[in-house]
Amino acid sequence: MKKSIVFLPELRSVSGERVLDRSLITSTDGRDLDKVLATGGTIQVLPREALKGFTTLRKAVDRELMKKGTRFFGGYLVAEEFTAEMASILSGIKEKVEDAKRALVANLASLIEQRVNDAPEWEDVIRSHAPSQEDIEESISFSWLKTPVDLADPEIEEALQGDPLAVKIAREIAQACKSQISRPAKTGRGITGLKFLEGIRDKAQALTFVDGRLGGLVSAIDIVISTAEIAKTAGHEAQRTAATVLVQGTIQVMTSPAMILKSGEEGSFKAPDPELEPESEDQVLAEEDDIVATTSPSPSREAITPLPMAAAPAANPALWSW
Repeated sequence: MKKSIVFLPELRSVSGERVLDRSLITSTDGRDLDKVLATGGTIQVLPREALKGFTTLRKAVDRELMKKGTRFFGGYLVAEEFTAEMASILSGIKEKVEDAKRALVANLASLIEQRVNDAPEWEDVIRSHAPSQEDIEESISFSWLKTPVDLADPEIEEALQGDPLAVKIAREIAQACKSQISRPAKTGRGITGLKFLEGIRDKAQALTFVDGRLGGLVSAIDIVISTAEIAKTAGHEAQRTAATVLVQGTIQVMTSPAMILKSGEEGSFKAPDPELEPESEDQVLAEEDDIVATTSPSPSREAITPLPMAAAPAANPALWSW
């Protein structure tokens, strides 16, 4: 088994909110509290728009580590061979965090004035609760730790018994596929979803050390990508349309964690029987439990049948605050 590393990133930032004095919450001095209220018991002392960059960077940390890793006890598990690559990417994000912090410090006075102009009757409260440049300097930072992990450690094996890594990875891939399908289709001469599928293939390849079925999934995806690439270069619209249906159908199949693992066992994708009713969530989870206990056979190279498309809900956004 390959050696693995867990990255533990920490991006500390500000939300621009401060706890509101209880006396002001119950005040009857006639001021409109809604003009400054952020959430229950807090006020917004900095414009939200000025802080969106930190939210974007936080999402970038998760997105980059998930490309070749999986969530693992509050961190991200990756193969040791990708340690330098991931550290380099995180260093780039760290530079962007520092740039955003410097910009926030430089514009702090004008941002406070903007909030005062939005709610002039609350000027005294906004100014008294606004952070100083030193507060910003101390509050915003990005760092990470990395530590080797032995997946064969009995304590880790015991901790993962209730939720095996292979199933967790399949769920991550399934959620990404659901989000992809929910996005509006782009028009053009390319093959919609092909780049996304290549990204899923790279993630599965990077995590094959976790479970052999991920190697079978790579083989299955490679067949689809190869077929699509041939159609892409052929120059015939009908072939490109058929390839788009194939790619989108493959992504649709992978919205089911159970189907991801089953396809990984077989090394190919199978089109669902159109006469069968859709599986319920309970059925899917039951299939996952059954698949976890199976042994991964050598991937086969069976032909792939184009599959139907369907819409799915988008992923939930990450939440964070001061």
